[in-house]
Amino acid sequence: MDSLKTKAGVWYKLHRPTKQEIAWLRDEFKLHELILAELQRPTTRPKVQRFDDHLYLVLHFPIFNEKEQKTYPREIDFIIGKKEIITVSYEPIPPLDEFFKTCAVDKSCQDLYTSKTTLHFLYYIIKELYEFSLRQLDHIQARIGIIEEEVFSGKERDVVAEISIVGRDIIDFRRSLKPQGVTIDSLAAEGEALFGKNIIPFLEGLQGEYQKLWGLLETQKETLDALYETNTTLLNIKQNDTTRILTIIATTTFPLSLLAALLATNAISNPILGNAYDFWIIGGLLVLGAAIILGAFKKNKWF
Repeated sequence: MDSLKTKAGVWYKLHRPTKQEIAWLRDEFKLHELILAELQRPTTRPKVQRFDDHLYLVLHFPIFNEKEQKTYPREIDFIIGKKEIITVSYEPIPPLDEFFKTCAVDKSCQDLYTSKTTLHFLYYIIKELYEFSLRQLDHIQARIGIIEEEVFSGKERDVVAEISIVGRDIIDFRRSLKPQGVTIDSLAAEGEALFGKNIIPFLEGLQGEYQKLWGLLETQKETLDALYETNTTLLNIKQNDTTRILTIIATTTFPLSLLAALLATNAISNPILGNAYDFWIIGGLLVLGAAIILGAFKKNKWF
């Protein structure tokens, strides 16, 4: 467990808390048994609850795993009292660790972020996590830009896999962030009840930060969906062109093959075989037949 003393209170940062640490939290802060039970295992959905003089908040943040090239939701449990703020994580969360280190060594950071209440401090922690998510979305936006260029440069087949990968990232982001909307709204009401009306502008600002992040995510989803539909349309056009060409070839060659077989039949009454120019006659008839068939296709605008 790491701790950081600030003007607003003490920030305790725990990672996969042990039974001894949970027992210490119970004895030190008189936490409700329901909170202590929740801290012993990850929670699958976000929530906010008020227990006497503490707020208990669970949020999930999307964290990109570079090794696996996949985004995973990472849980952070927040316990906010009047003089302490406790964060509990179960998987590595780089932006949370970096923010803690920054506040530990930067005096100006402490003065800016912790000059009021612990709930004000919570606002800045979550805002930093949302800023990290925005930077991850900037990375996705750059990949969408590359996909757009490839779609309209004749690389429709090559870009199909990339669209799927980016689409999976957006789905993972949505899975993490969408349930937070109601929770952030509830935090505004619960926070006001515990810390007073002065906290309202900050909690409304937190709602705004969430809406900004969600709005950008929705825009990226709509853009990628549009690119997918465009790419699919272009692929279908190319496939239809290929099918049409193959159909023309098949339709042209089949009657010519039949004609060639008939003309080459070694029959007594065959008027061409045995003629001094039989090869050229047969070849000319085939060329003439091909010209007639192609002329009919062109007249009917079949190609």
